[in-house]
Amino acid sequence: MEVKVECRGERIGEAAPMLSQVLQTLLARILERDGDLDLSALEKITVAEDYGLALQEATGETNAAGVVRALHGEAAVALLIDGAHMAAALAGDGEQVAGFVHLFHRELCRIHDARARLGQSESLELLLDCEFDRQLLPIAESMWAEYFSTRRSVWSLPEGSDLLLTHLADLLEALPAAMNEEIVLHLASNDIDGLFLKSAGRVAHLAQTMAHCQGYLAGLGQPLSGIAPEYEALLANGPLAGAWAPLMHRLEALFASPSRSTESIYLALQPDVTAIFTALGLTIRRAEDGSVWVDAMPTVTQGPTQ
Repeated sequence: MEVKVECRGERIGEAAPMLSQVLQTLLARILERDGDLDLSALEKITVAEDYGLALQEATGETNAAGVVRALHGEAAVALLIDGAHMAAALAGDGEQVAGFVHLFHRELCRIHDARARLGQSESLELLLDCEFDRQLLPIAESMWAEYFSTRRSVWSLPEGSDLLLTHLADLLEALPAAMNEEIVLHLASNDIDGLFLKSAGRVAHLAQTMAHCQGYLAGLGQPLSGIAPEYEALLANGPLAGAWAPLMHRLEALFASPSRSTESIYLALQPDVTAIFTALGLTIRRAEDGSVWVDAMPTVTQGPTQ
């Protein structure tokens, strides 16, 4: 397939013909290997020298995380690429090139999944009328996006990749103590709502990292014990001991499903999202009025709960 490639920036513009050819070739090779990948909505690829500014203009986001980002419209999708990162990768060694190829491939898999789910949730708007669901749905959806994209793109994963397991280990070391401190501080000020809102970002990051790792493991067809037994021991003895396996099985079931909607993904993964909150000291449930009811459980200091 032919996709328009636009290079934005003075230095990137000088290399536009080469970068365009690289991306067209890469796109063709990926589709040759994965013919079922639906990229029919992809209309344009923009390689931006000032990636942060381009992303802010397109989305309003001020944190330019990542290297490749799909920008979804109602009828079409555009792909935004960090031109500085791409140029450095292509000028580097084989490992850097492979890393960029995988990031590009993974984002294409995200496009496939998002477009496949477009318009599939007939009652999604009703679901989002509830504050509890409105807060948890983005976490569940981001978990699924990580899992699907890493599992589907696993064949382009560079050799020697740690599957983000090192980052997961770092989170398991740092988050419980950080969350305990937040719980104690917020209980002292009786700010339970503030505690939930501040904790949601940490929970989302941990949940995404778990799903990211599990997607690679599923794609490789390998248990964690066979790849990194030291990390399996870390999980077994940590706060996620009871949450890891149920999440793995539910993600497997969703991946095997012939049709998926954003609503069905959320409803399937909602127990896993709440389990991760619990693992970090917050038991949450839907209140009668649809809001988020929080019971906080500090591991050091006891305090009032809502």
